[in-house]
Amino acid sequence: MATARATAGAPARATTARWIATRSRATRATRGTRGRARATPNDGEAHAAYLRDVAATRAPAELEALARVLDALGCETIAPNARRGIHPLVMPLARTREGGVIGLMVTEDDGEATPVVEVRDGAHATMLAKSARDYVHRAIVEEEAMSDEQTTTVAAAAGAVGVSLHAHGAFKTSGKEFDVYVTTQIGKFPSSMEGLVRRHLKRNDEQSALITCDLYKATFGDWGAPHVFISDLYSKLGRDEEARDAARQALQTPWSTIGGRDAITRMIDVAGWSGKTVAEIKEVLESRRGPSAAAFDGPKSEKQLAREEGELLLDQIAAGEIESSTVNQRLAECYMNAGKPALAKFIMCGAGMPAL
Repeated sequence: MATARATAGAPARATTARWIATRSRATRATRGTRGRARATPNDGEAHAAYLRDVAATRAPAELEALARVLDALGCETIAPNARRGIHPLVMPLARTREGGVIGLMVTEDDGEATPVVEVRDGAHATMLAKSARDYVHRAIVEEEAMSDEQTTTVAAAAGAVGVSLHAHGAFKTSGKEFDVYVTTQIGKFPSSMEGLVRRHLKRNDEQSALITCDLYKATFGDWGAPHVFISDLYSKLGRDEEARDAARQALQTPWSTIGGRDAITRMIDVAGWSGKTVAEIKEVLESRRGPSAAAFDGPKSEKQLAREEGELLLDQIAAGEIESSTVNQRLAECYMNAGKPALAKFIMCGAGMPAL
């Protein structure tokens, strides 16, 4: 199957020519920002234009508020086309004081649902919030939770959006713990779900902790981090078989969402697949579906094979087997052949852009 993936949808010479033309148009779309490390602080206009012109998606309505909030939090604004060295599907917004890059993960969904992520070590994305709206709302509440009632720097930066989301003082008057308030009043966040699990464990309520883990997995199961968290928890509880199963689930998600190379290595070890490459693990996972799976599913289409090859490339980047700069064009071609031209263009336009 690995061979099939490697040869799926081999590009014609005309395809390369199309990408050269696409790259040229993308350069014109971002002219004036290329080569600069920063975009105009706070306004989010350059990032919104980049999403529209390059990713062919609508910017979140709260993008300007998000940009201003990040600035208020002490982050350094980054130009949207400064993408070299970060995840191929992420548009950068700002750099944190610790060196992480906060950005938007471009998906096929409507721009309003574009996840806010933090990218570290180039290829690994941690979900911070499901949307710009949720990120802004949580940041305002966190400011209230961490400071005196007179400190409203983040809330002020959010402007009218912030006023519409949160009434100042509502958190403190609620009497709830931060993670409880956030989860019940704003929405579910990976960090808060993990906080709730720890809260139950501190109370020696293992059953409630595991129930919360199930909710965490049900909410963010397409991401690897929840499965890593659950696998680690099962290991601490001495439930090794369940830890192994959770680790194997983590390895079925995009590896860039697992949490970093250390977490990837740990999950491979716990899964019982130490020493195997990404392609070999994909083969194992496919074989575990059973001998009748292929007959039941029928032959794979060219689009499906192209999608699987693209997923393999992204996982190999996350595992450190290859560098994104060496496969970006092929990755873009995979997305094009998989019927995802907007994402293909976005990936291609990130190749060769200025480094952060």
